[in-house]
Amino acid sequence: MKDYSLKINGHQYDVSIDEINDASTVANVVVNGVSYSVEIAGGKAPAAKKPHVVPAPKETGLSVAPQTAAPTPKVAAVAPSGAHNISCPLPGTVLSLRVKVGDSVAAGQTVAVVEAMKMENNIDADRAGVVKNVAVREGETVAEGAVLITLE
Repeated sequence: MKDYSLKINGHQYDVSIDEINDASTVANVVVNGVSYSVEIAGGKAPAAKKPHVVPAPKETGLSVAPQTAAPTPKVAAVAPSGAHNISCPLPGTVLSLRVKVGDSVAAGQTVAVVEAMKMENNIDADRAGVVKNVAVREGETVAEGAVLITLE
């Protein structure tokens, strides 16, 4: 890592740049303690590797299962009959919950705020109802599709 002290238009900047090599067009740069991923203009991206193709097994009437199964994705809980789940549309961190169990909710009302990609995103109810369950806590990290709140 190389460190630089730059003065631009009278402002002082302390800059650290990770080692840059020919195999990448991206560098990690820290400016005054804030980390950035920077694309190098005119850099050459590494050549894409061709995928290795394996011939299909011969037809034997037997089913062939992979030796290593892919991890099963976390499936959102199914709402009980008459209930409706409000799910998180993108992965992030729950900043605040605007409702609690027993609250009445109108369609379009903000029920939670989730931070994703350094942006605060309001999660709104898509229909009216009464909050039956709050499945997350403030500060909790949630995956895309995770159930946040269940309405009756």
